[in-house]
Amino acid sequence: MLKELTKDNHTKAEKSRFVNALFKKALPEKAYSDYLFNQKTIYKVLENLCSVGGILQGIEDIKRSDKIKTDFEALANSGTIYNSTIEYVEHISGLPKELLIAHLYVRHFGDMYGGQMIKKMVPGNPTMYDFENKETLIEKVRQMLHDGLAKEANICFEFAIKLFDEIADEHNI
Repeated sequence: MLKELTKDNHTKAEKSRFVNALFKKALPEKAYSDYLFNQKTIYKVLENLCSVGGILQGIEDIKRSDKIKTDFEALANSGTIYNSTIEYVEHISGLPKELLIAHLYVRHFGDMYGGQMIKKMVPGNPTMYDFENKETLIEKVRQMLHDGLAKEANICFEFAIKLFDEIADEHNI
């Protein structure tokens, strides 16, 4: 199962300094704002690629980029783009559409599941973690998943961890 094949990187992400500070409610608002700014960029590109590739057909409600933009703008901070985001966008832009599903799985399922806890820990009134038709989305995405996506899903986790580390370093977390 894909979840088991990505478990180590999932655990590394959860144990990052950024996530640790977030769950202790010790994450500076500017650090969270930077996170949202990078997520806005990442999700916009990923969702556009998935839309063009036909992957989002029937699961359009999974899109988060507009909600992330709204959450970012509500904080009224500027954002810093990090190298990991630039590298990530370059990476996914060259992928065949079937491998984009791994990135959709890691990022959007993370928001569906872990996001429910995160929502209580971050500044503002986040909307990016609110999903309509959640059960249907989960079912339809799971139908697209297979173990052959594990390598790419792990790459997605590695990029996420790198972003967490860059933000933590920048904000002395």
